[in-house]
Amino acid sequence: MPMLGTEDVMWTCKFRNGLIKRFKFPIRTTPEGGANAYQDLKGKDLESGLFANQEAEGYKLPRPKATV
Repeated sequence: MPMLGTEDVMWTCKFRNGLIKRFKFPIRTTPEGGANAYQDLKGKDLESGLFANQEAEGYKLPRPKATV
């Protein structure tokens, strides 16, 4: 059962034998999109199958050779 606080989330787990344990985890404090280390790096094509840094370095996916 989760309990949301302003700085963390506390989970209470009750085991079958009656033992109760509580776990506390911090909430992410960085706004969504704010932790991007590659702000100037944008991918060119979502369908290419390459990572954005591979596209920036000019890497090409190898194509199989055609056999006749």
